[in-house]
Amino acid sequence: MAKVKLAHDLRRGDVVDVTVESLANGGDGVAKLSGLPVFVDRSAVGDKLKVRLFDVRKDFARGEIESIVEPSSERAQPPCEHFDACGGCQWQHMKYAAQAAHKEGLVRQALKHIGGLGEGEVLIEAIAGATPGGELHYRNKAQFPVQYVDGQFLAGYYGRGSHDLINVRHCSIQPPEMDAILATSRQLLKKYKVHAYDEKTHKGLVRHICLRQSFHSGKILATFVINYAEPKNFSKFKENEDLVVLLDVARDLVDQHSNVEGLVLNFNNERGNRILGDGSLVLIGIEYVEEVLKTKRTDLPQKLQDGLKLRLSSASFFQVNTGQAVTLLEIVADMAREALSQCSAPVIVDAYAGVGTIALWLSTLAHTVVAVEENKDAVNDGQANTKLNDLPNVEFVEGRVEDVLSRLSEDGDLLETLKPDLLVVDPPRKGLSPEVLTAIKERGPQNLIYVSCNPTTLARDLKLLGDKGEKGDQSGYKAKRIKPVDLFPQTYHVETVVLLERF
Repeated sequence: MAKVKLAHDLRRGDVVDVTVESLANGGDGVAKLSGLPVFVDRSAVGDKLKVRLFDVRKDFARGEIESIVEPSSERAQPPCEHFDACGGCQWQHMKYAAQAAHKEGLVRQALKHIGGLGEGEVLIEAIAGATPGGELHYRNKAQFPVQYVDGQFLAGYYGRGSHDLINVRHCSIQPPEMDAILATSRQLLKKYKVHAYDEKTHKGLVRHICLRQSFHSGKILATFVINYAEPKNFSKFKENEDLVVLLDVARDLVDQHSNVEGLVLNFNNERGNRILGDGSLVLIGIEYVEEVLKTKRTDLPQKLQDGLKLRLSSASFFQVNTGQAVTLLEIVADMAREALSQCSAPVIVDAYAGVGTIALWLSTLAHTVVAVEENKDAVNDGQANTKLNDLPNVEFVEGRVEDVLSRLSEDGDLLETLKPDLLVVDPPRKGLSPEVLTAIKERGPQNLIYVSCNPTTLARDLKLLGDKGEKGDQSGYKAKRIKPVDLFPQTYHVETVVLLERF
């Protein structure tokens, strides 16, 4: 096989001088050497750097910073002591205003280069950034893998580009209370000689420590994921020596931290990187924390001003940033009101509903909301949250989104009884499947709201939704408003909300 001839003379190990010109989706800075893109981790736009190349290809190269010749005006001192080693955050070395501006830029770039969106074709609004102080200590959920190394019980995050565990003492994007409970959990697990899981040998008991905090009450739910098959007979399992030890750990943890609402065991004895298993058992306390989502805006319904309650278990999907989740919901509500302004008794379908956060919020603006979710546990949580908030106009449907949307008949009837006026989709990072895209284009209602956590797949899907097809006989959707939202400060991740209508 012939060797590919490089269009440049750069080699791995070369040290080069570069100036960072932009940021890429994924967080790296991008410099150019004779037109060749060079990606540099932990760099900022405007940095003048000496970079050692460690990966050189025909069309691009990757390098690591040898020295900062002249720092960018966007640089800041990282607030976290683990930043240099930890792989959890990517942008702590940048001022927050610069982070927010670049996230807005990433959305614009994706929509232009992948989505084919022309300049001025649709308004891309300014990003809704975190409020002052909200760029730190915002995470309401954290999941820490554990290891036993050199006589120490470690729990934290994996290092940059490695599988080495950083023993996190203080994480600057999670509340200090989580730091304290994580530290105590480590101490107690070591004290009671509980074995940490070893993924190479598939031995050891505790795999992960998971913490979830309610920003309303301050209460925390702790979950230990253990390398143990879900027992069929819990009464016999309670006689197990491992459980007895973990019960001692649970009691000590609650004694030392009164804000711990409960400690749950989650069973996962499968190989692989899946964190949570399907079964759980409450060791002490209760299996959920209660969060309240409340708006300060007086133009929104009183029920939203009073606050919606959500019971969240360790497995419940919920935005990790409670404060910015409210901002996101307010934006979704504004777009929904715009889309439904001519509807007398609006019907909304919320796809990928999870525990029903969006569905419950929009229920105050609709006659009926149908929440579609394939995860049975999420559906159960959502139904419980519906009753908790006395919202009889929200109905959960268990099933895959593509299957449920395919039941939208030609005349628009949903489940043979309802005609939706608005469809809301909030898919995972991979975006909408071809089956869902087809179902939306063929049977979707007049109005669509797309909530995305990935600008790249969002841009792809908007382009496909706007495609009229080869014969031009299939109607599509056109974006009316696009609003980026920063739910993940100190990282490159960005959420985007888009309002679309049929053309």
